[in-house]
Amino acid sequence: MKRRMVVQAAGLAVLLLAFAATAWGQVQVGTVDLERIRTENPQFKKALAEIDEMVAKFEKQRDSQKDELDRLSTELRDSESRGFRGSTDNLRTEIQEKSQSFQQFMQETFGKDGIIEKNSSEQLRPMYDKLASAAKAVAKAKGLDLILDLEQVNPLFVADRLDVTNSILAEMARQN
Repeated sequence: MKRRMVVQAAGLAVLLLAFAATAWGQVQVGTVDLERIRTENPQFKKALAEIDEMVAKFEKQRDSQKDELDRLSTELRDSESRGFRGSTDNLRTEIQEKSQSFQQFMQETFGKDGIIEKNSSEQLRPMYDKLASAAKAVAKAKGLDLILDLEQVNPLFVADRLDVTNSILAEMARQN
């Protein structure tokens, strides 16, 4: 949360400086809508769909492990209420082992630097590299000094004439 606020504050500062410089005629600015890039570019859509499939697979594993823990907990309560000392101890041990395994799975899969984060980064890195290359080509062709990501900056108003999203989408398609 704190990091996002810092990034947004930095983005706002860049935006304000860019627009101030533009007003003085020193910097030519364009904007890009990354949400449109992600939803309209076929390679981005494919990569994001593959990531969604991977996440769904891991969520299914997570849910299965959680259901097993819930089942064992219910069995433990039943065993305790009936006074079955031996099976109660065995169930407690099994629940403890499976809880530890579940926590490890959650950390390794969903945690910071986990499988999902690493695989997502690996899959999206080429897309973002291509986006940067396309943005650079569009900036050069249009004489722009700066292209701002509207998702990060959140301005209150941007003139439509500054939007270069269509040009970037076209350049990304051309680069294929």
